[in-house]
Amino acid sequence: MLNYEGCSCPVCKKPFAPDDDIVVCPECGAPYHRECYHKQGGCVYAGLHASGFEWKRPASAPPLNKCPSCGASYAGDQVFCEKCGAPLHTDEPRSGPGGAQAGFGMGGFAAAQDLRGEIDGIPIADWAAYIGPSAPFYIYQFKRMDATGHKIGFVFSAAFIGPIYFFYRKMWGLGVLAALLNLLLNLPTALMMMAEMGILFALPVSYATLGMISSICSLLLSVVQIGGWGLFSAWFYRRHCARRIRRIQEETAGDAAAYAERLHKKGGPSKAVLIALLVFYLLSTLLTLFAVGIL
Repeated sequence: MLNYEGCSCPVCKKPFAPDDDIVVCPECGAPYHRECYHKQGGCVYAGLHASGFEWKRPASAPPLNKCPSCGASYAGDQVFCEKCGAPLHTDEPRSGPGGAQAGFGMGGFAAAQDLRGEIDGIPIADWAAYIGPSAPFYIYQFKRMDATGHKIGFVFSAAFIGPIYFFYRKMWGLGVLAALLNLLLNLPTALMMMAEMGILFALPVSYATLGMISSICSLLLSVVQIGGWGLFSAWFYRRHCARRIRRIQEETAGDAAAYAERLHKKGGPSKAVLIALLVFYLLSTLLTLFAVGIL
């Protein structure tokens, strides 16, 4: 709902309070206390509706800000945009391997905008501060896990670029594990390609057997990526964040300012790691093409 701080009810003339039950005239947009609107029997400006009258926010009221994603108005104390679900008060982009996709305002994502309550004994506001721009997506996933009792929370980027996703989200151990599994399961295919290009002449097994092993490994890799990383990466990330937030709580020992600062500093994705990995993959590809004589 739009914030009406600094505005007054046209019927009782009393300023609106944050917890007031407010209704809005569907014709001109004038806000009222629900009780006042029903007592009045409608909008006090009804006689002006035919002329196209529209209620305007008074100049004395605090100005509303604009969502950097969709342009919707919001009050300064809001954390997420009520229209599209984008995080506010941040210059960081919404997209990336972390899974923060467009469409936060669709379906159950709107539930993530409620920062009241706790998840795993940690205030939801602290989760949002630590996770950063992708908070609406992940908080929604965590709430859905609690509601269903399941650990499944699909993340598209983790299903296809698992190692990059885990490193980007600062889950170093899972990033190393995913990278090693990718390397191991892609090895038979790499050996076949090297044999076809004349780089490798002595195969450990027959070419036909290596082809069968390569097919099996490719199938296993798909299962690991989609059935493992893709389906459970949100749960892995939940455990990771919970451990880190609790550690920050212990390190700051009740210092609210230091706690808030550490949440923002230690949380969020690692853009530097993402850039480094992309450069590494690009250089590796170029070196491979050069080795086989394509470049």
